[in-house]
Amino acid sequence: MKAITTLLIICLVGCITACQGQTTKESSEKETLKTTGEKDSSKQMNLLDEQVKMYGSVFELAGAGEDNPLSQAENYGELIEKMDLPEEQKVTQREHYKVYDLSLDPTKKDSLKIMVGKMLENAMEKSQTDPDN
Repeated sequence: MKAITTLLIICLVGCITACQGQTTKESSEKETLKTTGEKDSSKQMNLLDEQVKMYGSVFELAGAGEDNPLSQAENYGELIEKMDLPEEQKVTQREHYKVYDLSLDPTKKDSLKIMVGKMLENAMEKSQTDPDN
């Protein structure tokens, strides 16, 4: 369990580091965006949701029909609900999805820091109270 907790902490720190590294833009990029009037929408796109849509259409085109595992899912959150997983894993997946979704919105960076902080605290408490690991 300590190995899983340690891996989770390392992944979350890496995610936070990547999110913090993306917050600063170079001035030349800002000037280019101002002069062209274009916005870079790919930075705000939720890639997990887009993957669910894309894979759903791939299964549809392949003729999966009723066997399509992504048939009714419009986003990753709905896919988590449809997964055949224990409830504990679903909760973990939902938390990870929320962290990722918050990392996409620059106005919600404070909420992201609070949520990741709570996740780290919970992971540390579990590792201290669990004598098996």
